[in-house]
This record gives sequence, structure tokens and C-alpha cells, in this order.
Amino acid sequence: MGEEDTFENLKFLYLDEVTLAKWEFGEESFPVLEKLELWGCHKLTEIPPNFGDIGSLKIIKLVKSPQLEDSALEITQYVEDNTGVDKLQILGPNDIPLSKTDPENLEG
Repeated sequence: MGEEDTFENLKFLYLDEVTLAKWEFGEESFPVLEKLELWGCHKLTEIPPNFGDIGSLKIIKLVKSPQLEDSALEITQYVEDNTGVDKLQILGPNDIPLSKTDPENLEG
């Protein structure tokens, strides 16, 4: 998958134990993505900030990927700062919402 690839109809992206350490994609790669789910992505150091520019994104779910919490929360703050709306939800295991005050929820 290159930076120029576009997934025009993809609404849900689920990655389980991918071995990527760094992930980059073009601005228009996921134009209608609504949910990103990352499970056990231990080598990935951050969620690409580009996800904050996807207007359709509603949920980022993290399970067994606690190192990604900070970048997920940064994306949420970026979206809120740019849109004025708190519309992106970060979920942990069992769909429990995460916030900066609940980092322990991510361990599951």
C-alpha cells in the first residue's frame, strides 16, 4: 500500500498485530473512513496525524496497543480544535471511552 492508494468506499479499517513501525498515507487515502481499530499493534509508535483530517472519522479503538493512546488523544484534540466539535471518540477494550484521565483503560 503506497501513499497514493485511495480506498474510496472503506468505512472500517481493522489492523490486528501488524508489524509496521511507522505508517504514512496520503491525505485522500481514506475519504469516508468512520472507524479505525488497532489491536496488538506493538511495533507501531504512533497513529498517523493525517487521521485528524478525515472528516468522516468517528471512532478510533485501541486494544493491546497502549503506546498509541497519546497520538490518538492528540488527533482527537486536533479535530476538536479545528472543527469546534468533540466528534471523535477514542475507545479501549470493551468499547470503554478513553480520555486523558483514564490511561489505564487501554491495557486490556
